[in-house]
Amino acid sequence: MTQANKSLILAEKPSVAREIAKALGVRGNSGQGAMEGPNHVITWAVGHLVNIAEPCDQNPTWGKSWTMNQLPMIPGRFTLTVLEQTRDQFAIVSALMNRDDVTEIINATDAGREGELIFRRIYLMAGCIKPLKRLWANDMTEAGLKKALASLVPGEEKRNLGLASFARAEADWLVGMNFSRLFTVKTGGLITVGRVQSPVLKLLVDRWAAIENFTPQDYWTIEGTFTHEVYEFKGTWFAPPKCKENKVWEAPLAEELAARCTGKNGIVDSVTSTKGRQRPPLPFDLTTLQREANIRFGLSAKQTLQIAQELYETQKAITYPRTDSKYLTTEVYKEILNHLRAVYLHFPDITVQASECIKTAKKNFPCVNDKKVSDHHAIIPTSKRVAKEQLSLDQWKIYEMVCRRTVAAFLQDCTFLTSTIWVLVDTDPFKSTGKIFKDRGWLVAEPWRTAKDNPLPDIKKDAQVLAKKVIAAKHTTKPPSHFTDASLLGAMETAGKLVENEELQEALKEHGLGTPATRAQIIEALISRNYVAKQGKKLIATETGRHVVEVVEASFPDLVSPELTGAWEQRLKEMEQGKTSYPEFMGQIKKMVQRGVENLRSKKFAQTPATLPPDKTSLGKCPKCGGDVVENPKAYGCVNWREANGGCKFTIWKTMFGGKITKTQVKQLLTKGVTANKLKLSTKDGNTYEARLRLHAGVVKI
Repeated sequence: MTQANKSLILAEKPSVAREIAKALGVRGNSGQGAMEGPNHVITWAVGHLVNIAEPCDQNPTWGKSWTMNQLPMIPGRFTLTVLEQTRDQFAIVSALMNRDDVTEIINATDAGREGELIFRRIYLMAGCIKPLKRLWANDMTEAGLKKALASLVPGEEKRNLGLASFARAEADWLVGMNFSRLFTVKTGGLITVGRVQSPVLKLLVDRWAAIENFTPQDYWTIEGTFTHEVYEFKGTWFAPPKCKENKVWEAPLAEELAARCTGKNGIVDSVTSTKGRQRPPLPFDLTTLQREANIRFGLSAKQTLQIAQELYETQKAITYPRTDSKYLTTEVYKEILNHLRAVYLHFPDITVQASECIKTAKKNFPCVNDKKVSDHHAIIPTSKRVAKEQLSLDQWKIYEMVCRRTVAAFLQDCTFLTSTIWVLVDTDPFKSTGKIFKDRGWLVAEPWRTAKDNPLPDIKKDAQVLAKKVIAAKHTTKPPSHFTDASLLGAMETAGKLVENEELQEALKEHGLGTPATRAQIIEALISRNYVAKQGKKLIATETGRHVVEVVEASFPDLVSPELTGAWEQRLKEMEQGKTSYPEFMGQIKKMVQRGVENLRSKKFAQTPATLPPDKTSLGKCPKCGGDVVENPKAYGCVNWREANGGCKFTIWKTMFGGKITKTQVKQLLTKGVTANKLKLSTKDGNTYEARLRLHAGVVKI
């Protein structure tokens, strides 16, 4: 009697394997690392079971002691290794793959580049050559899995995706291993470099510098209160003749403007009303979900991904979350009413409205676009009904967000009427704007976005008004805000804006820095390496992180530029489409690494000391800490500005009080406390005067 031929299904996690087993009616015991039925054997990885081996395992001369002589480290063929902590499970999977009665292997890891990498490394390490098929599931419900199992994809169709996954991982290894060792050996301090990590860190360092070097400035706006018959409304002065700018930078001028308009009659120069509409938002991809959750609930990108993964795998409440698409396919749209019925119990009013819109629709909604979906469609609730009490508080928050956003995508546009009134007081123009909502449309699904009506009076052109009260309102310019998870994710997603090359812009437009599935991991890695500190919601580059960017950017600026990632993503996408070969791509990466190492081999680098040595270019001693004061691009500052050296903030800006400060004058301030001669200075309104500068308690004064 011969054994029946069986299919081996390899899932990425035990929980996914159990769901597949349930869908197939396999009731076998999972205690031995697998479950078995009449026609299937189901087993699992635990994330990555196999990884690229450490340098010393690639080549004995690339040992644990790092030297420049080892570089560049470019394996002829990459050696893989089984991860020690999951060695037992790999042995089970490998034995099952090579069992005589197993005639085909079904890859059921996460659908996408990373899942493909996990599977193909295991398949390769196990020495398996049996035919492959691919399970491509959009949700983990029993119905969704049965549908995917009934339409398995031939493994050959995903071969290019597998090649791209190997190429991405190996290229990252080459860049990370070689340049991390190079910069560490050259500077004497540990510096880790990554193709995505380094440009992201550069974003944070640049933002820190912009905030640190920011000089606040006072400005004024001229705010008027106007009356017409029984009506009262407010308006803001704009500078004629273009009427584009409303800031006034000198206090005397602002006060003069307010005084000359107060109590005067004005005339309505124009009244316009414009109909406006705002289309519904698209459903969530992972990045927009993470950003929204951070803004609304303070959840980190990592937390949101974890919660979404739980809702997908355990609760089967939402579709595959690690997606980069905000669109649905026509096939999914045909079943969307089933998904809305599943959430009706929680959101009856808006669900009924959306259902009616769908039933009466004469054309597809903007969110339905087959061309905008590659691996996975947008995140939507599944057709499974979920009880609120079955979810944790955080799970409910994310589930509600997904439900409401999905419903919103199928509601009517928000429509409103925007009114603008221009008033002339003599020759001074004032602008008033107001908005009245006609139909709040999709805003009912996300009520926290609903704006209040701001009506203006029914007034005609040439009507006379009284400038009852006009004031000069003082404001102060503010520095840019530190990044949060939400804003950094947005910057990573739209990194193409930072790149000049149009082709690379397009590549980054599709992918950005990192992928939706890895961006949270990159942020967490920067924090764990002490390159970035988290203060509440703020992500702030540390002194260590700033030093890393300073060293890398000075010698190999491509490594901290998004252009490198853009070029890679462009080529990897072409590889997935069969337009670029694996050998061609890897050959270019190896040449880049080799050239980079050779160019930097003889270059001298600033060391990474515990304390900075005195600068021979010292202009004098810091009055706050005694350190040396040296010249920087925008200022003269203390060398002990790094946190490790005390974080001294003593600074003399090169432009102060409307005048230029020279090195000679800085030396005089540091040694004598006063400049020898008077400086030519000016006020904000342009008036010039002369005065000596004095240094008192570490502060420069007139």
